[in-house]
Amino acid sequence: MLLLGSSALHAPLRAAVAAAAGAISCGAGQRLLARGLSRSAGAAAAAGQQAAAKAAANEAPAPVPAVSVTVNGRRVSVPRGSTILDAVEAAKIQIPTLCKLPGRYTPGTCRVCMVDVNGVHKAACCTPAVEGSFVTTDTPAVREYVRGLLGLLRANHPEDCMTCDVNGRCEFQTLITRYQVPMLPKVKANSPDYREQSSHFAAHDVTSPAISLDRDKCIKCGRCVETCQDVQKMNVLGWFARGRERHIGFMLDSDAAVSACISCGQCVSVCPVGALSESTHWRSVLELLETKHKVVVVQTAPAVRVALGEELGLPPGTVATGQLVAALKALGFDHVFDTDFSADLTIMEEGTELLGRIKGGAGAGPLPLFTSCCPGWVNLLEQEYPEFIPHLSSCKSPQQMLGAIVKEIWAPRAGLKPEDVAVVSVMPCTAKKGEAARPEMRVGAGGPHGGAPHGGGAAAAEGVAEEGAAGEEGAEEGGSRHVDYVLTTRELGRMMRLKGIPGTLPPQPYDSPMGVGTGAAVLFGNSGGVTEAAVRTLYELTTGKPMPHLEFEAVRGLQGIKEASVVLPSDGGEREVRIAVVNGIANARKLLDAMRKGTGPKFDFVEVMTCIGGCIGGGGQPKSRDADILSKRMQAVYDIDASAPLRASHNNPEVTELYKTALGQPNSARAHELLHTRYAARLKH
Repeated sequence: MLLLGSSALHAPLRAAVAAAAGAISCGAGQRLLARGLSRSAGAAAAAGQQAAAKAAANEAPAPVPAVSVTVNGRRVSVPRGSTILDAVEAAKIQIPTLCKLPGRYTPGTCRVCMVDVNGVHKAACCTPAVEGSFVTTDTPAVREYVRGLLGLLRANHPEDCMTCDVNGRCEFQTLITRYQVPMLPKVKANSPDYREQSSHFAAHDVTSPAISLDRDKCIKCGRCVETCQDVQKMNVLGWFARGRERHIGFMLDSDAAVSACISCGQCVSVCPVGALSESTHWRSVLELLETKHKVVVVQTAPAVRVALGEELGLPPGTVATGQLVAALKALGFDHVFDTDFSADLTIMEEGTELLGRIKGGAGAGPLPLFTSCCPGWVNLLEQEYPEFIPHLSSCKSPQQMLGAIVKEIWAPRAGLKPEDVAVVSVMPCTAKKGEAARPEMRVGAGGPHGGAPHGGGAAAAEGVAEEGAAGEEGAEEGGSRHVDYVLTTRELGRMMRLKGIPGTLPPQPYDSPMGVGTGAAVLFGNSGGVTEAAVRTLYELTTGKPMPHLEFEAVRGLQGIKEASVVLPSDGGEREVRIAVVNGIANARKLLDAMRKGTGPKFDFVEVMTCIGGCIGGGGQPKSRDADILSKRMQAVYDIDASAPLRASHNNPEVTELYKTALGQPNSARAHELLHTRYAARLKH
C-alpha cells in the first residue's frame, strides 16, 4: 500500500492540500481585516505557508506593512489592520477584556477594555491602530470608567459565587476582585417594572442533557452568539428583544431541547461567567464515591490527559497521564480504565466495516463511510442531514464501547450485576452527556436493528423519527445505562480542587483489563487521529508488512478540511482509498452541502470532529485565553504517540484477548450486539 501525502515522494500533493487550506484561511483573514480587526490565527498560518513557499523558490517574501503605536511610553509596531488591543498586547501590557477572544472578531460589547487614545476614551478591541497613536491604559479616568462599568454589570449579576460551578474560574469574578468593585443596589430588587418585563426570559434552561443556560448570570458579552453563529455556523443561539430586555436565547427564543443545538458546548467554552455551563454530574459522582453503594468504574478519554494540567495550574500541553490516574484513585474510584483501549477496539471494528464497504456486497452500506466517534457530528446528521445517516459507521464511540464491555462482560466475570456497577467517563466533550443518555446505549439494547450488519442503514433514514423523539422520555426504561455519568475535564478539575488533590501525585498505571492503549488510540484526541490510527492498522492487515513510516502527516494539523489518499491491495490489484478529515462543524456543513449538490471530490472515508482541532478543543476542556492552546495540546498528543511502546491498534494485547475470549472477531454477531448501534432521523425545525 502506498501512502499519498505521507512521504517526500508526494510533497506536491501535500503542498496542494496546504495551499487549499491556506486559501480558505486567507479568505477568512481578509474578511476580518475588512472589519478593521487583526488578522486571524488561520490567516497568519496561511501567510507563513506562503512565505515558506516563496523562500523555497528563492524569492524574498514581501514585507508586511506595519504601523507604529506608543503604549504607556513604549513604542511598538503591529501589522496594518491591527487593533489598539493588539498593540497593547504587543507591548506586554494587560488590560481587562470580556467579549474579546483571541483571533476572533469582537463586537466591542463589554467596553471594559477602555483606554485613552490621543486623549479620547475608546474601546481597545474594536479601535484600529493608526500610525503615531498615543495610548494610555492606566489613567485615573480610565480606571474609574472601567470600575464603574464593572459595577453596573455587577448590579445585574447574582451574588451566588460560592455555589456557582465556575467559582474561581470566572473571568468576571476575577475583574471584580482586581478592580475592587463595590456592591451596588441590585437592579431587579429595586425596579419592579424591570422584574416584570424581564421575567419571561430569566428562567434557568436545563432542558438539554448536555448544557444549561442561566440568563441571570449573562453579562451580554456576545461570545456565545458569535461562536455559535460565526465559528460553528449552527445559528442556534441568538439575541432577542431590545434595550434592557435584550437577552441570549435559543432558536425562536425557545428551550434548548426543542432547538437544533447539537450540544457541542463551544458556547460554554467561551462563556466568561456561569451563564452557559455543562449539565454537571460531578456532585452525583461525588455522592457515589462517598456512599460506596456501588462499584464505581471510571474511564478517561485521550484528550483529557493533555488538558487536565491546565485546571491545576500546569503549563498548557503538559502530559499528565499517570497523575490523572493517581488523582482518580485518590478520589475513590474502584477501577480506572483507559478509553484508549476502546479507541483501539473502535479501529478494529470500524476498519473492518470500511473494508467491507469497499468490497461491496449485500448490506455493506454506501461510501463514503463517515466516522461515528463524535456525538455532536452524529446529532447534526440526525437533525439536519438525515439522508446521509446510512453513511455513518454503525460503531459506537469509544466511550460507549467501553461502557458496554464493563457492564456486559467485565461485570459478570467479576461476579457483579450490571446495576451494581456505575460507569463514569471523563471526557473533553459536553455532547458525550447526551450520547450516554440515548436509549440505544443501555444494557440489553442490542446492536443495530436487532443485530443487523450495519446500523446506519436505509431503514434509519426512512423513518423512525418517532424512536428518536421518544429517546429522552424512555431513558429510564429497559435496563441501566452503559455509561451512567459523564464528567468534563473542567468538572474533574473542580472535584480535585474541592477535595484538595494536587496534580503532582506520583504517577500510577491504569488498571487491567482495559488499561492498555496504543499511540494510535491517543491520536483520537486530535483531528485526523482516527484516520491515522485506521491507516496504520489497515496497512499492516492488508499488506502483511509493518508500516515503514507511522506518521501520516497529510491528515495532521488544524486545517478545516484535509485530504489524502491511500492505496490498498484489492482483488489481486490495488484500490485507491480517498480520505477527507474535517474539524469544525462549519466545515462539515461545507462537505455535506457539496455532497447534496453532487459537487466536489468523491471520498471513501470521512472523519469528522465537531470541534476545531478535534477533542483537544472540545466544549468540556479547560477554558483558555491562549491563542496557541490547540497547537500545544495537539503536539502533546503527538509526543505521547511518538514515545508509546505500541503504536498500532491491532497490536493491543488486551484487545486481542477480548476478541479471543468474548467477541470472536471484528464485526461478529457478538461484536455488533455490544459495540455497534443505530441512528434515526430527528428533524428539528
